[in-house]
Amino acid sequence: MAAPPRLRVLQVITSLAGGAGLHALQLAQQLDPARFEVLLAYGPGYPLDAVVQQQRLPHRLLRWQRRLRPWHTAQGLMDLARLLHGGRFDIVHAHCSLAGAATRVLAPLLCARPQRLLFTVHALAAHAGQPAWRQALLTGVERALDGLTDRYVVTTQRYRDELQQRGIAAPDKVSVIPLGIAAPTPLPRTEARRRLGLQPDDEVVMFSGRLEPQKGLPVLLQAWALLQPQRPRARLVIVGDGPQRAACQALAGNDRVLWAGWQPDAAALMSAADLFCLPSLWEAYGYVLLEAMAAGVPIVASDVGGIPEALAQGRWGRLCPPGDAQALATLLLHTLADPAASAATVAAARRHVQQEHGLHTMVARHAQLYEQLAGAGRPAAASAPPGEVHP
Repeated sequence: MAAPPRLRVLQVITSLAGGAGLHALQLAQQLDPARFEVLLAYGPGYPLDAVVQQQRLPHRLLRWQRRLRPWHTAQGLMDLARLLHGGRFDIVHAHCSLAGAATRVLAPLLCARPQRLLFTVHALAAHAGQPAWRQALLTGVERALDGLTDRYVVTTQRYRDELQQRGIAAPDKVSVIPLGIAAPTPLPRTEARRRLGLQPDDEVVMFSGRLEPQKGLPVLLQAWALLQPQRPRARLVIVGDGPQRAACQALAGNDRVLWAGWQPDAAALMSAADLFCLPSLWEAYGYVLLEAMAAGVPIVASDVGGIPEALAQGRWGRLCPPGDAQALATLLLHTLADPAASAATVAAARRHVQQEHGLHTMVARHAQLYEQLAGAGRPAAASAPPGEVHP
């Protein structure tokens, strides 16, 4: 008996920035090629773009940017329209706000055959960092797009509940699929510290992420200024890059902060840290928290968005009010001063990640959802190359 035709899957994301970009890349890499033909479409300009090129993953570049610049956004929309026009996709899976809105509007108009439209809510476009009128406007847009959405995917139960509470989607349209990671192979602590230019006896607090307002890095730097006089051996290591780097470097203004830039093996460098801090002002989940737990590093993070659920309401790490530099400094000091108190928490968190957040499990859940939505026994599109690789 012949194997059924592969399902053709289009992954569309605004860019490969941050945890959302890594998530979309993982699906493109890991979905079983015997069952799925996957094409990844995204806006360029971020380090993970190089992985797509190196692995020669089928992809298309969209000329939009994460920031809404009219000319670039229009060019990206034209690129997406050309990709969708006549496209024979069984599953169209969109990620992030711009890609999510554009794909859900254009795909039903332009695709040559019926397809199922998924939207992964990595973070709601309307969030607490915006004025009320903007939140209301963006929530209204999402409500209007619900009729074009066959299925939502979220990483936490909290976001499933929030979609219902905001009147965006009914719970039976929302699938909760926790993030998954390939457990990194950490570098030996001495090697990780050598790579980062740290001394063996330094007390190391690490931040890893994109340097943009969402991540709350100025709050961490304010807390650091309060902490330093009491912990003279402490070093703050900032792994990552982004538009706030220059402003944050000016705010830091001392040599006890190490700016490591973007690192392709950031997860492996976690072993250099005595503590990991994620001071986000809003956050759907915080993918990097899984990397810190897998590396066995104590965590202090903001009590905001999906972070409390990711940390089991404080079982896997300490939670701090967002934007409160004094409270953050206090928690950092307490954690550094009593590493033995964190030992049991760290061990339990590592086991939790291994059991509940494996990459294979996350990908398998998406594959099952795709096949369910495509319809048991429904003919799939004829097998064809999913797209050329663009330089």
